Amino acid sequence: MYQWTKDSIRFRIDAAETTKFDETIIAQILPDIPRNAHVCDAGCGLGYTSLALARHCEHVTAVDTSRAALNVLQENITAGRIRNIEVIEGDLFSMKPNELYDAMVFCFFGRVEETLLAVKAQCSGTGYLIKKNWRNHRFTPGEIPLKNFTLQQTLLELDALSIPYRSDTFPIEMGQPFRSLEDAMLFFETYRQENDEKEVALEHVKRLLCENDTAEFPFFLPANRTLGLIAINVRDIPNRF
Repeated sequence: MYQWTKDSIRFRIDAAETTKFDETIIAQILPDIPRNAHVCDAGCGLGYTSLALARHCEHVTAVDTSRAALNVLQENITAGRIRNIEVIEGDLFSMKPNELYDAMVFCFFGRVEETLLAVKAQCSGTGYLIKKNWRNHRFTPGEIPLKNFTLQQTLLELDALSIPYRSDTFPIEMGQPFRSLEDAMLFFETYRQENDEKEVALEHVKRLLCENDTAEFPFFLPANRTLGLIAINVRDIPNRF
């Protein structure tokens, strides 16, 4: 389970508010979701996906186990006087809403079978799975393969389970701004994989960065990536789930 820290929260806020990539993600599913929909943001983290959804949907339920992460969302809700987001702290996979959601969004969250179980039990419409479409961890010096939450692995598992789905890919900029070189080094130390034997070297980090023309964020780590979007209708999930 991902553990939010003071530094990881700060880095995520800077990235979300600079590149607005959560809005790019949500733009991919909005054509399928009516404006009167009640959508669950499953494993919402800091809630930037929830904020993007709330601008287009009637009601959003944001669920996460991390109080530290949800505090950031609650601060944004209060600051923006947002009235259509409900924040719930708890384990989504053990919950049962009073009314079924019209749609559920799982952004880099949940294994295949537990996601199918959640959609089957909690949703009347479609579950949207956002998956990474690259092979290795992005922020570690060595080439460490991703094991979970990739598009390829998810599609293989769905095919093995004979679950119908729609899938597509889309480009996205998921870069990270930095306030200093020291911040960039801290970022790589924060996100490097424990099994990576390579140390984080300043010269390596500097080669990856671009200079930015803003005083607040003089350095930027570009990350032009491709994400996968998988849509699963609850009617296509067998009753065994």
